[in-house]
Amino acid sequence: MMTDSEQCLYGAVAKRRKVAEISPCDLPMDILSTILSLLPINDAIRTSVLSKKFKFVWCSHTNLTFNKCTLRKTYFRPSKGYFQALYDKEFITRVDTILHQHSGTGVELMEIRFLLESKHADHIDSWISFAIASKTKEFVVNVSGTSRYGFVSFWDGQMRRLVREPYSLPSQFFSPNNGSHLQCLELWSVSLQLPSDYKGFLNLKSLTLVDVSITNEDVQCMLSKCNLLEFFEIAYCRNVTSIRMLHPLDRLMHLVVDVCAKLKEIELNCGLATLKYTGIVVPLVFASTSKLTNINVAIRQEKMLNQSALSYMITGFPATLPRLEALTLFCYERERTIVPERPFKFTYLRNLRLELIILGKEIRTTDVLDYAHLLKIAPFMETMELIMFMSCWHRPYCKADGELRIGLPHQHTHLQNVRISGFFGHKEQVELALHILRSSIVLKKMDITPKLEITRIASRDSKYQQHYEDGHRVATEFVCKADHHNVVNVVGVLAQTAMEA
Repeated sequence: MMTDSEQCLYGAVAKRRKVAEISPCDLPMDILSTILSLLPINDAIRTSVLSKKFKFVWCSHTNLTFNKCTLRKTYFRPSKGYFQALYDKEFITRVDTILHQHSGTGVELMEIRFLLESKHADHIDSWISFAIASKTKEFVVNVSGTSRYGFVSFWDGQMRRLVREPYSLPSQFFSPNNGSHLQCLELWSVSLQLPSDYKGFLNLKSLTLVDVSITNEDVQCMLSKCNLLEFFEIAYCRNVTSIRMLHPLDRLMHLVVDVCAKLKEIELNCGLATLKYTGIVVPLVFASTSKLTNINVAIRQEKMLNQSALSYMITGFPATLPRLEALTLFCYERERTIVPERPFKFTYLRNLRLELIILGKEIRTTDVLDYAHLLKIAPFMETMELIMFMSCWHRPYCKADGELRIGLPHQHTHLQNVRISGFFGHKEQVELALHILRSSIVLKKMDITPKLEITRIASRDSKYQQHYEDGHRVATEFVCKADHHNVVNVVGVLAQTAMEA
Protein backbone atom coordinates (compact mmCIF):
# COMPACT_ATOMS: atom_id res chain seq x y z
CA MET A 1 0.00 0.00 0.00
CA MET A 2 1.41 3.43 -1.04
CA THR A 3 1.94 6.17 1.45
CA ASP A 4 0.47 9.65 0.89
CA SER A 5 3.81 10.99 -0.32
CA GLU A 6 4.22 8.10 -2.76
CA GLN A 7 0.68 8.66 -4.09
CA CYS A 8 1.46 12.35 -4.67
CA LEU A 9 4.67 11.44 -6.48
CA TYR A 10 2.87 8.85 -8.63
CA GLY A 11 0.16 11.35 -9.49
CA ALA A 12 2.73 13.95 -10.57
CA VAL A 13 4.55 11.42 -12.78
CA ALA A 14 1.28 10.28 -14.34
CA LYS A 15 0.31 13.88 -15.01
CA ARG A 16 3.62 14.57 -16.77
CA ARG A 17 3.19 11.45 -18.89
CA LYS A 18 -0.26 12.62 -19.88
CA VAL A 19 1.07 16.02 -20.93
CA ALA A 20 3.86 14.40 -22.94
CA GLU A 21 1.26 12.54 -24.99
CA ILE A 22 0.19 15.80 -26.70
CA SER A 23 1.17 15.72 -30.38
CA PRO A 24 1.36 18.44 -33.06
CA CYS A 25 -1.99 17.17 -34.37
CA ASP A 26 -3.60 18.52 -31.20
CA LEU A 27 -2.62 22.09 -32.04
CA PRO A 28 -5.23 24.44 -33.51
CA MET A 29 -5.25 24.76 -37.30
CA ASP A 30 -4.21 28.41 -37.27
CA ILE A 31 -1.12 27.62 -35.21
CA LEU A 32 -0.22 24.68 -37.47
CA SER A 33 -0.56 26.90 -40.52
CA THR A 34 1.71 29.51 -38.95
CA ILE A 35 4.36 26.90 -38.13
CA LEU A 36 4.30 25.37 -41.61
CA SER A 37 4.55 28.81 -43.21
CA LEU A 38 8.01 29.09 -41.65
CA LEU A 39 9.15 26.08 -43.71
CA PRO A 40 10.13 26.13 -47.40
CA ILE A 41 7.18 25.12 -49.54
CA ASN A 42 8.62 21.69 -50.44
CA ASP A 43 9.14 20.79 -46.76
CA ALA A 44 5.69 22.08 -45.85
CA ILE A 45 4.11 19.85 -48.52
CA ARG A 46 5.95 16.80 -47.19
CA THR A 47 4.16 17.18 -43.84
CA SER A 48 0.91 16.17 -45.59
CA VAL A 49 1.84 12.49 -45.07
CA LEU A 50 1.93 12.79 -41.27
CA SER A 51 -1.81 12.53 -40.72
CA LYS A 52 -5.21 13.36 -42.19
CA LYS A 53 -5.19 16.67 -40.32
CA PHE A 54 -1.86 17.62 -41.86
CA LYS A 55 -2.94 16.66 -45.37
CA PHE A 56 -4.20 20.12 -46.33
CA VAL A 57 -2.53 22.41 -43.77
CA TRP A 58 0.18 23.42 -46.23
CA CYS A 59 -2.49 24.67 -48.65
CA SER A 60 -2.63 27.91 -46.67
CA HIS A 61 1.14 28.42 -46.88
CA THR A 62 1.88 32.17 -46.89
CA ASN A 63 5.42 31.97 -48.35
CA LEU A 64 5.40 30.63 -51.90
CA THR A 65 9.04 30.71 -52.93
CA PHE A 66 9.65 28.71 -56.09
CA ASN A 67 13.25 28.11 -57.16
CA LYS A 68 15.58 25.19 -57.88
CA CYS A 69 16.20 24.69 -54.16
CA THR A 70 12.66 24.83 -52.78
CA LEU A 71 11.45 22.57 -55.60
CA ARG A 72 14.46 20.29 -55.53
CA LYS A 73 14.29 16.59 -56.14
CA THR A 74 13.49 14.71 -52.98
CA TYR A 75 15.96 11.84 -53.34
CA PHE A 76 19.40 12.04 -51.77
CA ARG A 77 22.86 11.22 -53.09
CA PRO A 78 25.41 10.58 -50.31
CA SER A 79 28.27 12.12 -52.29
CA LYS A 80 26.45 15.25 -53.49
CA GLY A 81 23.56 15.72 -51.10
CA TYR A 82 20.22 16.63 -52.61
CA PHE A 83 20.35 16.39 -56.38
CA GLN A 84 19.04 19.76 -57.55
CA ALA A 85 19.14 19.55 -61.35
CA LEU A 86 15.69 20.74 -62.38
CA TYR A 87 14.48 21.29 -65.93
CA ASP A 88 12.00 23.95 -66.97
CA LYS A 89 9.18 21.46 -67.66
CA GLU A 90 9.59 19.91 -64.21
CA PHE A 91 9.70 23.32 -62.56
CA ILE A 92 6.55 24.49 -64.38
CA THR A 93 4.67 21.28 -63.56
CA ARG A 94 5.50 21.54 -59.87
CA VAL A 95 4.51 25.20 -59.61
CA ASP A 96 1.26 24.55 -61.46
CA THR A 97 0.42 21.62 -59.19
CA ILE A 98 1.14 23.56 -56.00
CA LEU A 99 -0.86 26.62 -57.03
CA HIS A 100 -3.77 24.42 -58.14
CA GLN A 101 -4.00 22.87 -54.65
CA HIS A 102 -3.32 26.09 -52.72
CA SER A 103 -6.24 27.85 -51.08
CA GLY A 104 -5.36 31.07 -52.90
CA THR A 105 -5.66 33.28 -49.82
CA GLY A 106 -3.33 34.86 -47.28
CA VAL A 107 -0.19 34.86 -49.45
CA GLU A 108 2.43 37.21 -48.03
CA LEU A 109 5.26 36.41 -50.46
CA MET A 110 5.27 34.79 -53.88
CA GLU A 111 8.62 34.43 -55.65
CA ILE A 112 9.37 32.90 -59.05
CA ARG A 113 13.13 32.49 -59.55
CA PHE A 114 14.01 30.20 -62.43
CA LEU A 115 15.42 30.45 -65.96
CA LEU A 116 12.36 30.94 -68.17
CA GLU A 117 11.57 32.85 -71.35
CA SER A 118 8.78 34.01 -73.63
CA LYS A 119 7.78 30.49 -74.74
CA HIS A 120 6.67 29.87 -71.13
CA ALA A 121 4.43 32.95 -71.15
CA ASP A 122 1.13 31.08 -70.68
CA HIS A 123 2.31 29.47 -67.45
CA ILE A 124 3.90 32.65 -66.07
CA ASP A 125 0.72 34.58 -66.92
CA SER A 126 -1.33 32.11 -64.88
CA TRP A 127 1.07 32.47 -61.94
CA ILE A 128 0.71 36.24 -62.11
CA SER A 129 -3.07 35.86 -62.17
CA PHE A 130 -2.81 33.72 -59.04
CA ALA A 131 -0.69 36.37 -57.30
CA ILE A 132 -3.26 39.04 -58.17
CA ALA A 133 -6.24 36.92 -57.07
CA SER A 134 -4.56 35.87 -53.81
CA LYS A 135 -3.79 39.52 -52.96
CA THR A 136 -0.08 38.83 -52.60
CA LYS A 137 1.77 41.56 -50.72
CA GLU A 138 5.32 40.81 -51.94
CA PHE A 139 5.82 39.56 -55.50
CA VAL A 140 9.11 38.60 -57.19
CA VAL A 141 9.34 37.59 -60.86
CA ASN A 142 12.93 36.63 -61.71
CA VAL A 143 13.10 34.70 -64.98
CA SER A 144 16.89 34.95 -65.12
CA GLY A 145 16.94 32.34 -62.36
CA THR A 146 19.98 33.85 -60.67
CA SER A 147 21.34 36.82 -58.78
CA ARG A 148 22.65 39.84 -60.65
CA TYR A 149 26.24 38.67 -60.19
CA GLY A 150 25.45 35.61 -62.25
CA PHE A 151 24.89 37.52 -65.49
CA VAL A 152 26.79 40.79 -65.18
CA SER A 153 30.46 41.55 -65.56
CA PHE A 154 31.24 44.61 -63.45
CA TRP A 155 34.51 45.42 -65.12
CA ASP A 156 33.32 46.34 -68.57
CA GLY A 157 29.65 46.80 -67.84
CA GLN A 158 28.71 44.36 -70.60
CA MET A 159 25.74 42.18 -69.70
CA ARG A 160 25.11 38.64 -70.81
CA ARG A 161 21.36 38.16 -70.96
CA LEU A 162 20.40 34.62 -70.04
CA VAL A 163 16.99 34.91 -71.67
CA ARG A 164 17.17 35.26 -75.47
CA GLU A 165 13.62 36.53 -75.87
CA PRO A 166 12.48 38.03 -72.56
CA TYR A 167 9.07 37.36 -71.11
CA SER A 168 6.66 40.32 -71.42
CA LEU A 169 4.44 41.15 -68.49
CA PRO A 170 0.74 41.04 -69.42
CA SER A 171 -1.09 44.36 -69.50
CA GLN A 172 -3.72 43.12 -67.03
CA PHE A 173 -1.01 43.04 -64.36
CA PHE A 174 -1.07 46.83 -64.44
CA SER A 175 -4.85 47.14 -64.53
CA PRO A 176 -6.33 49.67 -62.06
CA ASN A 177 -8.32 46.82 -60.48
CA ASN A 178 -5.25 44.69 -59.79
CA GLY A 179 -2.29 45.05 -57.48
CA SER A 180 -4.09 47.06 -54.81
CA HIS A 181 -2.62 44.81 -52.08
CA LEU A 182 0.89 44.77 -53.55
CA GLN A 183 3.49 46.38 -51.26
CA CYS A 184 6.76 45.07 -52.69
CA LEU A 185 7.49 44.26 -56.35
CA GLU A 186 10.68 42.87 -57.92
CA LEU A 187 10.97 42.31 -61.66
CA TRP A 188 14.06 40.64 -63.18
CA SER A 189 14.89 40.05 -66.86
CA VAL A 190 11.43 40.81 -68.18
CA SER A 191 10.03 43.20 -70.74
CA LEU A 192 7.66 45.86 -69.44
CA GLN A 193 5.34 48.28 -71.23
CA LEU A 194 2.76 50.20 -69.24
CA PRO A 195 -0.78 50.50 -70.59
CA SER A 196 -2.19 53.96 -71.31
CA ASP A 197 -4.65 53.67 -68.40
CA TYR A 198 -1.98 52.78 -65.80
CA LYS A 199 -2.99 54.24 -62.44
CA GLY A 200 -0.15 52.90 -60.35
CA PHE A 201 0.04 50.44 -57.45
CA LEU A 202 -1.73 52.28 -54.68
CA ASN A 203 0.04 50.57 -51.75
CA LEU A 204 3.43 49.82 -53.31
CA LYS A 205 6.31 50.77 -50.99
CA SER A 206 9.26 48.97 -52.63
CA LEU A 207 10.04 48.62 -56.36
CA THR A 208 13.05 46.80 -57.88
CA LEU A 209 13.78 46.60 -61.62
CA VAL A 210 16.76 44.45 -62.61
CA ASP A 211 17.69 43.84 -66.27
CA VAL A 212 14.23 45.02 -67.29
CA SER A 213 13.49 46.20 -70.82
CA ILE A 214 11.78 49.50 -70.05
CA THR A 215 11.74 53.06 -71.43
CA ASN A 216 12.58 56.31 -69.65
CA GLU A 217 8.93 57.32 -69.93
CA ASP A 218 7.66 54.17 -68.25
CA VAL A 219 10.17 54.52 -65.42
CA GLN A 220 8.96 58.06 -64.89
CA CYS A 221 5.33 56.95 -65.06
CA MET A 222 5.81 54.21 -62.46
CA LEU A 223 7.50 56.62 -60.08
CA SER A 224 4.82 59.27 -60.49
CA LYS A 225 1.91 56.86 -60.00
CA CYS A 226 3.20 55.00 -56.92
CA ASN A 227 2.68 57.67 -54.30
CA LEU A 228 3.65 55.54 -51.28
CA LEU A 229 6.98 54.39 -52.75
CA GLU A 230 9.79 54.41 -50.17
CA PHE A 231 12.46 52.26 -51.87
CA PHE A 232 13.40 52.21 -55.57
CA GLU A 233 16.13 50.13 -57.21
CA ILE A 234 16.97 50.07 -60.89
CA ALA A 235 19.89 47.94 -62.11
CA TYR A 236 21.33 46.79 -65.44
CA CYS A 237 18.48 48.31 -67.44
CA ARG A 238 20.31 48.91 -70.70
CA ASN A 239 17.72 51.12 -72.40
CA VAL A 240 17.38 53.66 -69.60
CA THR A 241 19.23 56.90 -70.28
CA SER A 242 17.51 59.19 -67.80
CA ILE A 243 15.88 58.88 -64.39
CA ARG A 244 14.08 62.19 -64.16
CA MET A 245 11.05 63.08 -62.09
CA LEU A 246 10.17 66.65 -61.18
CA HIS A 247 6.91 65.55 -59.57
CA PRO A 248 7.43 65.42 -55.77
CA LEU A 249 8.16 61.94 -54.43
CA ASP A 250 7.44 62.75 -50.83
CA ARG A 251 7.95 59.27 -49.38
CA LEU A 252 10.94 58.06 -51.43
CA MET A 253 13.79 57.60 -48.95
CA HIS A 254 16.09 54.97 -50.46
CA LEU A 255 17.47 54.89 -54.02
CA VAL A 256 19.72 52.26 -55.64
CA VAL A 257 21.03 52.76 -59.19
CA ASP A 258 23.37 50.00 -60.35
CA VAL A 259 25.25 49.87 -63.69
CA CYS A 260 22.72 51.22 -66.16
CA ALA A 261 25.24 51.49 -68.99
CA LYS A 262 23.56 54.29 -70.99
CA LEU A 263 22.41 56.40 -68.06
CA LYS A 264 23.30 60.10 -68.42
CA GLU A 265 21.36 61.88 -65.67
CA ILE A 266 19.44 61.47 -62.44
CA GLU A 267 17.13 64.26 -61.32
CA LEU A 268 14.51 63.57 -58.67
CA ASN A 269 12.31 65.75 -56.52
CA CYS A 270 12.64 63.85 -53.26
CA GLY A 271 14.37 63.91 -49.89
CA LEU A 272 16.47 60.73 -49.82
CA ALA A 273 18.03 59.29 -46.69
CA THR A 274 20.27 56.72 -48.44
CA LEU A 275 21.74 56.54 -51.93
CA LYS A 276 23.68 53.71 -53.59
CA TYR A 277 25.03 54.39 -57.06
CA THR A 278 27.30 52.36 -59.34
CA GLY A 279 28.24 53.61 -62.77
CA ILE A 280 30.05 56.36 -64.62
CA VAL A 281 30.03 59.90 -63.25
CA VAL A 282 26.68 61.47 -64.13
CA PRO A 283 24.87 64.57 -62.83
CA LEU A 284 22.98 63.72 -59.66
CA VAL A 285 20.38 66.34 -58.84
CA PHE A 286 17.94 66.19 -55.95
CA ALA A 287 15.44 68.84 -54.89
CA SER A 288 16.43 68.36 -51.26
CA THR A 289 19.51 66.80 -49.69
CA SER A 290 18.82 67.72 -46.09
CA LYS A 291 17.89 64.12 -45.15
CA LEU A 292 20.62 62.33 -47.11
CA THR A 293 22.85 60.75 -44.47
CA ASN A 294 24.22 57.60 -46.13
CA ILE A 295 25.84 57.39 -49.59
CA ASN A 296 27.51 54.44 -51.34
CA VAL A 297 29.06 55.33 -54.71
CA ALA A 298 31.13 53.11 -57.01
CA ILE A 299 32.59 54.96 -60.00
CA ARG A 300 33.21 52.67 -62.96
CA GLN A 301 36.40 52.87 -64.95
CA GLU A 302 36.31 54.89 -68.16
CA LYS A 303 39.08 55.06 -70.73
CA MET A 304 38.54 58.73 -71.58
CA LEU A 305 37.46 60.18 -68.25
CA ASN A 306 39.33 60.22 -64.96
CA GLN A 307 37.79 61.02 -61.60
CA SER A 308 39.69 60.42 -58.38
CA ALA A 309 37.89 59.72 -55.13
CA LEU A 310 39.37 62.80 -53.48
CA SER A 311 38.37 65.00 -56.40
CA TYR A 312 34.86 63.56 -56.34
CA MET A 313 34.50 64.29 -52.65
CA ILE A 314 35.69 67.87 -53.04
CA THR A 315 33.96 68.87 -56.27
CA GLY A 316 31.23 66.26 -56.74
CA PHE A 317 27.65 66.34 -55.62
CA PRO A 318 28.36 65.29 -51.98
CA ALA A 319 29.64 68.84 -51.39
CA THR A 320 26.01 69.93 -51.30
CA LEU A 321 25.04 67.49 -48.57
CA PRO A 322 24.74 69.19 -45.20
CA ARG A 323 24.10 66.09 -43.06
CA LEU A 324 26.09 63.28 -44.67
CA GLU A 325 27.10 60.86 -41.91
CA ALA A 326 28.37 57.78 -43.78
CA LEU A 327 30.14 57.70 -47.15
CA THR A 328 31.40 54.64 -49.04
CA LEU A 329 33.24 55.40 -52.27
CA PHE A 330 34.90 53.08 -54.79
CA CYS A 331 37.10 54.67 -57.44
CA TYR A 332 39.97 54.08 -59.86
CA GLU A 333 42.86 56.43 -59.18
CA ARG A 334 44.69 57.49 -62.35
CA GLU A 335 45.72 61.08 -61.77
CA ARG A 336 46.67 63.20 -58.82
CA THR A 337 44.09 65.58 -57.37
CA ILE A 338 44.93 69.24 -56.86
CA VAL A 339 43.23 70.04 -53.60
CA PRO A 340 41.92 73.64 -53.32
CA GLU A 341 43.15 75.81 -50.47
CA ARG A 342 39.71 75.87 -48.84
CA PRO A 343 38.00 72.59 -49.67
CA PHE A 344 34.45 71.87 -48.65
CA LYS A 345 34.16 70.37 -45.18
CA PHE A 346 31.89 67.46 -44.33
CA THR A 347 30.73 68.69 -40.97
CA TYR A 348 28.47 65.72 -40.20
CA LEU A 349 30.55 62.93 -41.71
CA ARG A 350 31.31 60.28 -39.09
CA ASN A 351 32.10 57.12 -41.09
CA LEU A 352 34.17 57.00 -44.28
CA ARG A 353 35.13 53.99 -46.38
CA LEU A 354 37.23 54.46 -49.52
CA GLU A 355 37.98 51.60 -51.92
CA LEU A 356 40.81 52.72 -54.18
CA ILE A 357 42.36 50.94 -57.15
CA ILE A 358 45.53 52.93 -57.78
CA LEU A 359 46.70 52.50 -61.36
CA GLY A 360 50.00 53.14 -63.10
CA LYS A 361 52.30 50.29 -64.08
CA GLU A 362 55.47 52.16 -65.06
CA ILE A 363 54.77 55.88 -64.62
CA ARG A 364 52.35 56.84 -61.86
CA THR A 365 51.16 60.37 -61.14
CA THR A 366 49.00 59.58 -58.11
CA ASP A 367 50.18 60.10 -54.53
CA VAL A 368 48.56 58.16 -51.70
CA LEU A 369 49.76 60.77 -49.21
CA ASP A 370 47.22 63.16 -50.74
CA TYR A 371 44.57 61.34 -48.73
CA ALA A 372 45.93 63.01 -45.63
CA HIS A 373 43.55 65.81 -46.68
CA LEU A 374 40.70 63.63 -45.46
CA LEU A 375 41.55 64.70 -41.93
CA LYS A 376 40.96 68.31 -42.93
CA ILE A 377 37.78 67.95 -44.95
CA ALA A 378 36.12 65.63 -42.40
CA PRO A 379 36.98 67.19 -39.03
CA PHE A 380 34.43 65.13 -37.05
CA MET A 381 35.13 61.76 -38.67
CA GLU A 382 35.28 58.91 -36.15
CA THR A 383 36.02 55.86 -38.32
CA MET A 384 38.00 55.68 -41.54
CA GLU A 385 38.67 52.69 -43.81
CA LEU A 386 41.17 52.94 -46.65
CA ILE A 387 40.79 49.78 -48.72
CA MET A 388 43.53 49.91 -51.36
CA PHE A 389 44.91 47.96 -54.29
CA MET A 390 48.21 49.27 -55.64
CA SER A 391 48.04 48.11 -59.27
CA CYS A 392 51.49 49.45 -60.05
CA TRP A 393 55.16 48.57 -59.87
CA HIS A 394 55.78 46.85 -56.54
CA ARG A 395 58.51 48.56 -54.55
CA PRO A 396 58.33 48.18 -50.75
CA TYR A 397 59.97 51.02 -48.87
CA CYS A 398 63.49 50.81 -47.51
CA LYS A 399 65.78 53.51 -46.11
CA ALA A 400 67.74 53.62 -49.38
CA ASP A 401 64.62 55.17 -50.99
CA GLY A 402 65.17 58.38 -49.05
CA GLU A 403 63.66 60.02 -46.00
CA LEU A 404 59.97 59.72 -45.38
CA ARG A 405 58.02 62.91 -45.95
CA ILE A 406 56.66 64.42 -42.76
CA GLY A 407 53.89 66.94 -43.28
CA LEU A 408 52.58 69.33 -40.70
CA PRO A 409 50.34 67.20 -38.47
CA HIS A 410 46.70 68.23 -38.46
CA GLN A 411 45.28 67.82 -34.98
CA HIS A 412 42.21 65.67 -35.54
CA THR A 413 40.18 65.42 -32.34
CA HIS A 414 37.54 62.81 -33.27
CA LEU A 415 39.15 60.01 -35.29
CA GLN A 416 39.17 56.85 -33.16
CA ASN A 417 39.32 53.85 -35.50
CA VAL A 418 41.34 53.42 -38.71
CA ARG A 419 41.71 50.42 -41.00
CA ILE A 420 44.16 50.30 -43.91
CA SER A 421 44.13 47.22 -46.12
CA GLY A 422 46.10 46.41 -49.26
CA PHE A 423 49.17 47.80 -47.47
CA PHE A 424 51.96 46.55 -49.73
CA GLY A 425 54.59 48.72 -48.05
CA HIS A 426 54.97 51.47 -50.66
CA LYS A 427 56.71 54.58 -49.38
CA GLU A 428 53.66 56.83 -49.69
CA GLN A 429 51.53 54.24 -47.87
CA VAL A 430 53.95 54.39 -44.96
CA GLU A 431 53.87 58.20 -45.05
CA LEU A 432 50.07 58.27 -44.99
CA ALA A 433 49.86 55.81 -42.10
CA LEU A 434 52.39 57.82 -40.10
CA HIS A 435 50.55 61.08 -40.81
CA ILE A 436 47.26 59.64 -39.56
CA LEU A 437 48.98 58.16 -36.51
CA ARG A 438 50.65 61.45 -35.55
CA SER A 439 47.64 63.66 -36.27
CA SER A 440 44.86 61.71 -34.54
CA ILE A 441 45.09 62.63 -30.89
CA VAL A 442 42.23 60.38 -29.69
CA LEU A 443 43.06 57.37 -31.88
CA LYS A 444 42.17 54.09 -30.18
CA LYS A 445 42.95 51.56 -32.89
CA MET A 446 44.73 51.42 -36.25
CA ASP A 447 44.56 48.10 -38.08
CA ILE A 448 47.00 47.64 -40.97
CA THR A 449 46.78 44.57 -43.16
CA PRO A 450 48.50 43.80 -46.49
CA LYS A 451 45.55 41.62 -47.52
CA LEU A 452 43.38 42.75 -50.41
CA GLU A 453 39.85 43.44 -49.22
CA ILE A 454 38.31 45.09 -52.28
CA THR A 455 35.68 42.55 -53.30
CA ARG A 456 36.41 43.06 -57.00
CA ILE A 457 40.06 42.08 -56.50
CA ALA A 458 40.17 39.83 -53.44
CA SER A 459 39.53 36.64 -55.41
CA ARG A 460 42.98 37.04 -56.97
CA ASP A 461 44.86 37.63 -53.74
CA SER A 462 46.91 34.41 -54.01
CA LYS A 463 49.04 36.20 -56.64
CA TYR A 464 50.28 38.74 -54.13
CA GLN A 465 51.85 36.62 -51.39
CA GLN A 466 55.20 38.42 -51.74
CA HIS A 467 53.41 41.79 -51.54
CA TYR A 468 51.76 40.61 -48.32
CA GLU A 469 55.06 39.63 -46.75
CA ASP A 470 56.68 42.93 -47.77
CA GLY A 471 53.74 44.96 -46.49
CA HIS A 472 53.75 43.24 -43.11
CA ARG A 473 57.51 43.72 -42.74
CA VAL A 474 57.44 47.43 -43.70
CA ALA A 475 54.46 48.22 -41.46
CA THR A 476 56.08 46.47 -38.52
CA GLU A 477 59.42 48.16 -39.06
CA PHE A 478 58.35 51.75 -39.75
CA VAL A 479 54.79 52.31 -38.51
CA CYS A 480 54.88 50.29 -35.31
CA LYS A 481 58.17 51.93 -34.43
CA ALA A 482 56.43 55.32 -34.37
CA ASP A 483 53.49 54.06 -32.31
CA HIS A 484 53.94 55.43 -28.78
CA HIS A 485 50.41 54.64 -27.58
CA ASN A 486 50.15 50.99 -28.59
CA VAL A 487 47.23 51.50 -30.98
CA VAL A 488 48.71 49.97 -34.16
CA ASN A 489 47.86 46.37 -34.99
CA VAL A 490 49.60 44.88 -38.04
CA VAL A 491 47.63 41.88 -39.27
CA GLY A 492 49.65 39.11 -40.82
CA VAL A 493 48.54 37.05 -43.83
CA LEU A 494 49.17 33.32 -43.91
CA ALA A 495 50.88 31.87 -46.93
CA GLN A 496 48.50 30.30 -49.42
CA THR A 497 50.09 26.87 -49.08
CA ALA A 498 49.66 27.00 -45.30
CA MET A 499 46.03 28.04 -45.66
CA GLU A 500 45.29 25.18 -48.05
CA ALA A 501 46.99 22.69 -45.76
